[in-house]
Amino acid sequence: MYSFNGKFNVKLDDKNRIRIPAKYKADLEGGYKLSRGADKTIYVLPLAEYKKILDSFGNASIFDIETQDAIVEFTSNVFDVSEDPQGRVVIPQELKEHAEIDKEIVIIGAASYLRIESAEHYAGRNAGKDIGNVFARLKNLGVGKGE
Repeated sequence: MYSFNGKFNVKLDDKNRIRIPAKYKADLEGGYKLSRGADKTIYVLPLAEYKKILDSFGNASIFDIETQDAIVEFTSNVFDVSEDPQGRVVIPQELKEHAEIDKEIVIIGAASYLRIESAEHYAGRNAGKDIGNVFARLKNLGVGKGE
């Protein structure tokens, strides 16, 4: 079980590299992948979470073309990661363009994975957001029932 929470502002270096904050590193010790995410984001998927996603694809019929196309679209946008000796990882150009990242980024804990997005996009997406509306959406999902 992962417990990614919080957010960190970081900068890409001149070679499009970042360091994942130390707070998150322990939960990424088994390795991780970078994936194109929704709404101009990049997902940082721990290998165990990525495997859960892949395992769920096994239930899809090979004859369900729409689902198979979605699986291919997702998996073709997942990138293997290798950190350099200083613990930096390169953000692939394709993902950088998808997330419209220049230099300033935000790394956000999202429970079982991390999200990376441009600082500008993050600020715009969260401008004027009312936490009460967030709580209402979570309540409608059945979150926080204490079960």
